[in-house]
Amino acid sequence: MHTLPKRALAVACAAALLGNGTSALAAESVPASAPSTAISVQLDGRNLSFPDAAPEARDGRTFLPVRTVFEAMGAEVSYSPAAQTITAVRDGTTVTMALGGTTATVERSGVTTHIPMDAAPYAHDNRTYVPVRFAAQAFGCAVGWDAGDRTVILIDMEKLVEETLSKYDFTYLEKYLAYGQKYRTGIWDMNADFDASLDMTGLLLGSTAESAPITLDGTLEGVMAGGAKMDAAMGLTMDLRPFLKALTDGQNGGMSASDTELLDALAEEGIHMELRGDLEAGQLYISLGGAFLEQAAGLPADTWYSMDMSAIYEDMGLDYGALMEMTTGDVDYTALLSLLLSTVEPNDKDTAYSELTQAVDLAAQLLRDDAWAVSGNDRILHYALEQDGVAADFTFTLTMRGDDVSAYDLSVELSADVDGSAPMSIFLQESMDADGRMEASMQCDAAGLMDLEFSMSGRYTEGKTAPETEPPKGAVVVDLTAPEAPADPVPTSGDPAEVVIDKIYTTGGGFIGVTEG
Repeated sequence: MHTLPKRALAVACAAALLGNGTSALAAESVPASAPSTAISVQLDGRNLSFPDAAPEARDGRTFLPVRTVFEAMGAEVSYSPAAQTITAVRDGTTVTMALGGTTATVERSGVTTHIPMDAAPYAHDNRTYVPVRFAAQAFGCAVGWDAGDRTVILIDMEKLVEETLSKYDFTYLEKYLAYGQKYRTGIWDMNADFDASLDMTGLLLGSTAESAPITLDGTLEGVMAGGAKMDAAMGLTMDLRPFLKALTDGQNGGMSASDTELLDALAEEGIHMELRGDLEAGQLYISLGGAFLEQAAGLPADTWYSMDMSAIYEDMGLDYGALMEMTTGDVDYTALLSLLLSTVEPNDKDTAYSELTQAVDLAAQLLRDDAWAVSGNDRILHYALEQDGVAADFTFTLTMRGDDVSAYDLSVELSADVDGSAPMSIFLQESMDADGRMEASMQCDAAGLMDLEFSMSGRYTEGKTAPETEPPKGAVVVDLTAPEAPADPVPTSGDPAEVVIDKIYTTGGGFIGVTEG
């Protein structure tokens, strides 16, 4: 067992928060009334010099001379006077921006993504300036702002991670990632059963209230191919009746007959969902059915809803192509860690680079080969963390068959007992055996105020039939991401017709409905 100091616990908590993906707005925001003092730029702990073009603050944003910054990052920069476009190339990634434009193009591994910018590049004194946040994140840098020293902080996360990981061996981590790739190649049939229970009566009605949990039961069957193509059907029932009865008893006669009818439909018939798509192509289709949805939300039966995932992510300024390359291709833990850490917002130029370097080094040491204990065919990673009433226990076991991983088991226990707050405990467990059988469970208890339980069991077996990735011929398809409605929403006898949701509205009863344009 390894017991880590308080700093390690802080790093572990920070790593969990990285998934929130908060944008580094502080790095590009400058008060409009800020004094006209110079803005400095620091890259990987060293100040950049700007001999002929200094950083500028304009309209509450910080702009950097593109050539100086990108070349310091190791990119080759070119400018086309005719097209008024700037192009930067580094390690197979090409970034193109146009003067006055608010959309940049990023090309990586043959995949082109258009990313919106909230500030346009401009030219001043024969030099081109770009918004600092985009300039940094285009090549995976973390970006921050030291307000006291008026310094933009840039950290090349890919370079930092590569240099740090090169100091250690990660044989077991690589074998585990290779094991995961098994289910991202070929055709796999999958099935699972799951159930959940959530009791919030203590939180909402007091600790002496009688338990009235919300319960959920469901099944999942489907086919996956290549880790991206899918056809899956899910059915679930949810019983809200005891919980809502506890909330409404004695209030205006309780629930109405129509409410009771809807809740009966949800608890007894439930909701049916089918999911088809090709995630690599970015296209996803969902069909929803059941009396509850038809009555409560006005969703017609036998209707499919399509989503262009690439367009959705592009609107959020995210590179969908890079994400899919990471999730469906060979897993690159260097790229994954770099991507997560690029969302960090450093704010102290004197300590940011050294502290982040230490954090990355600590993360690497937690997973290096000599951190794993050997017990027969098992390789075990175990850490216990405890500080100021917060404790965590992490155990990850890999079962080896020869030189390859054949099964794994992960368990995590978290607890918090801090003055002024209700004690809380969380237990997570996930495992898969050599035959593709998977088990997962979670329990969360908050001192009688809330109790959550979830469990799932399923199995992957090698399949023979590729999944259907599009709706059946002639189905009505509602395109949730189309820019405008087509003239005729009526399905034809041939390919799926497409209609567009014109409005999404909420009824007086709190249910969501739609109207078609």
